[in-house]
Amino acid sequence: MATIDKRISPRTGKITWRVRIRRTNLSDLTKSFPNKTQAKQWAASTEAALVEGRLDNASIFKKYRVNDVFDLYEPDIIKRLKDPYNRIRHLVFWRAEIGQILLQDLSPIIIRSLRDKLRATRSASTTNRYIASLSAALSFAVTELDWIDKNPVFKLKKLKEPRGRTRFLSDSERERLLQASTSLPKYPEMKVIILIALTTGMRRGEILNLRWSDCDFKLRRLIIRDSKNSESRSVPLADITLHSLRKWGKVRPLDASSFVFPSHVSSNPSHKFSIDHAWRLIRTRAGLEDFNIHDLRHTAASYLAMSGAGLREIGDILGHKSISMTMRYSHLTQDHKHRTVSRMVQTMLGEIYP
Repeated sequence: MATIDKRISPRTGKITWRVRIRRTNLSDLTKSFPNKTQAKQWAASTEAALVEGRLDNASIFKKYRVNDVFDLYEPDIIKRLKDPYNRIRHLVFWRAEIGQILLQDLSPIIIRSLRDKLRATRSASTTNRYIASLSAALSFAVTELDWIDKNPVFKLKKLKEPRGRTRFLSDSERERLLQASTSLPKYPEMKVIILIALTTGMRRGEILNLRWSDCDFKLRRLIIRDSKNSESRSVPLADITLHSLRKWGKVRPLDASSFVFPSHVSSNPSHKFSIDHAWRLIRTRAGLEDFNIHDLRHTAASYLAMSGAGLREIGDILGHKSISMTMRYSHLTQDHKHRTVSRMVQTMLGEIYP
């Protein structure tokens, strides 16, 4: 017997009506419609076809594969995510491994085996990110496409992750990186990008999404209008960064809505700079090991801590929504705490705090 359920998309609010016809020892038949009348008509005709033996299941439903989900999901996330680079990179892996598998045949055990394969060459944290990207695509197939009823990833437990990474540049590494950033004439914007990252702690996506209207040279700040946490904030510009950005701005377009760092391969002003190739070249020239572009943000936070900034100040500059994210830098603030207590004791008792 058919059942008809009203469904509302959590993202768009769109209403659809899903018909489900259960069959003994066979997979259920499901299909969605924009209104209830069409859903009832299809349910009645399909049940009649079942009774009369006229139903060929393969001819009614396309055998969707995992790649079919990705084909619809990727354009959607490119528009929705502020920095979809990692999500798309993860899906390249999943396309190669399970893209041709029928969606209805994708099971938790298959995903688990591939998780183990990932874990052999990647950290637990990175492996979890790959699984999260797959899960997001499969949830899209459930809620937006109505192609499957349940997300098989939900049956897997996340791998235990170590404490958040805090890799940051030493003084010599920082000097080598800045020198390397000026060695590629083809990518003059890289020095500006690296200076912004080092002196503000801005995320990769926040920097690449900057438009000239976000650069307030008068008040010496950058305005981040839509951060990862969907909140606006501003960050101060150090002299060296302000000077570098002004110099770069001498060749900027007249349109204030244009990207500060536009694409090299497209004249479309809505396309921003693709940083990955240039970053790999610079990192290699600087001789940096175990260092990715997000670690520039950790470097900024670490030097803020070592320069005496409190955890709340660091969290405010970096745009952390929770103080727990900032706590990874707490060990770097210990010397500042001792100096603060020493000044307090000297003022109170005239003694030097050991």
